[in-house]
Amino acid sequence: MQEFVSFGLHIALIRQLAWLPKGYDLVPEGTVINSSRLRSTMLALEETNGSSVLVRLGRHLALKEQQPVLTMLRQGATPELIADRWRRLEGYSHARGRTDYQVTGKSLTLHRGTVRGQPPARVENLLLHGFMVGLLEAVGVENVSSVILPSHGPAIPVIRNGKLVKKLEFAGRALRFRISWQSYAAISSGYPFMANMPGTAPAMGATRPVVQKLCAILEHDVGRSWTIDDVANALETSGRTLQRRLQQANSRFSDLLRLVRVREACRLLNGTSLSVGEIGFWCGFTDNAHFSRDFRRLVGMPPSVYREATLGHAGLTRA
Repeated sequence: MQEFVSFGLHIALIRQLAWLPKGYDLVPEGTVINSSRLRSTMLALEETNGSSVLVRLGRHLALKEQQPVLTMLRQGATPELIADRWRRLEGYSHARGRTDYQVTGKSLTLHRGTVRGQPPARVENLLLHGFMVGLLEAVGVENVSSVILPSHGPAIPVIRNGKLVKKLEFAGRALRFRISWQSYAAISSGYPFMANMPGTAPAMGATRPVVQKLCAILEHDVGRSWTIDDVANALETSGRTLQRRLQQANSRFSDLLRLVRVREACRLLNGTSLSVGEIGFWCGFTDNAHFSRDFRRLVGMPPSVYREATLGHAGLTRA
């Protein structure tokens, strides 16, 4: 549940309880919601309303809410990018659960595991099941069906052609599930979080055409888990050729990727109200420590201090 709490999704999740019978009774006013409390609330919700309500809740959260992190997950995404971004978010928030995935044709199979402790709880997996369905529908997937894949026995239908099965009866944690669809038409959208690039952002420096083209590709989806082969494919060349051309321009792929990400972070810190954690995730950093280290290396101060400085506050002494 840490991945929901770290990025404020738990607030939207609790808000969704208002649509359920006696939903607000599960969270008395003034309750402090952490991952453990959120998990116990979802357990009480399942006991009161059945397992399918968790899938419905997660699906509605991903489709209807407008938290910044949801925009980040949905923006210009394909089914594979949705799964990749969610896995990155799990790592960024240091969640104990990790989701492996495989995209095959018109289906996405997800398998929930853990990096420490017990495997994710059943309620977490059902909530994520619906959440992933909602994210996929938000980016243009249509006529969705989904099933739980138990370790033994037949698949358990959860959604049939877009309609949620009202009563789910099964044993186990629902760690593995498959989402399939009949069609996918990408939904185009403008770049979110518009703001000007501040003059204090580190300069691009090199003007070689290969560097400019590479950076333009990276800037289009700065948070993606880029490899040099990914960019080479976009430039219709090989990874080895691109690496050689970068060496001729006295540049390295890893340095340019870091520079593009830090420049985008400067833009967002200066011109938006996104949190430092949200900006670090959007810009593709592994976690806050990685974000702060790379940002300080190029800008000379941590992200939070940079934000204070650009706003004219006397925060530089807190570096």
